[in-house]
Amino acid sequence: MKSKCNYSKICLVLLLCLSVQVSSKGQAFMARSVAPAKAEKVSIAEGLTGTEHQLLLQLVTKAGLMPLLSGADTYTFFAPSGAALQPYHNAKPEELRNLLSQHIVKGSLSADELKDGSTLKTINGSTIRVYRKKGTIHINGKRLHETDQLYANGVWHQLNGCLTVANADL
Repeated sequence: MKSKCNYSKICLVLLLCLSVQVSSKGQAFMARSVAPAKAEKVSIAEGLTGTEHQLLLQLVTKAGLMPLLSGADTYTFFAPSGAALQPYHNAKPEELRNLLSQHIVKGSLSADELKDGSTLKTINGSTIRVYRKKGTIHINGKRLHETDQLYANGVWHQLNGCLTVANADL
């Protein structure tokens, strides 16, 4: 009788430990699941204001693209790097709009949806090409080094450079 009692206590302790461990993993899973949902409640424009990309924020604002990136329509923003944007710091608003519009595509495209060889039409009417090389994604030769930052109105991918604009006089 005494061994049955000890066996029951051991089983009870093991069951308790297992339930605590499962509960912790469940909470961690829920935290990971809820975090993207929180990010998706803000627009690309709101997400941009909360980042370290202050030059990009200034240039997008100067170009007049904040209303577009905060609206209800969905977009994919291939954000140029800060270093590549330095030469455009003093550019005129219309030049910036032309430059940055070449980085925005109508619709929300995740990294998985960016197929090798596909051509995308930007909001300024130009086209950009997607290439996949050894597990990396390139847009017109510029590598994406951060992908799939989800927002309520689209997705953000960070480029390692800046897409060039034909006939820009910067």
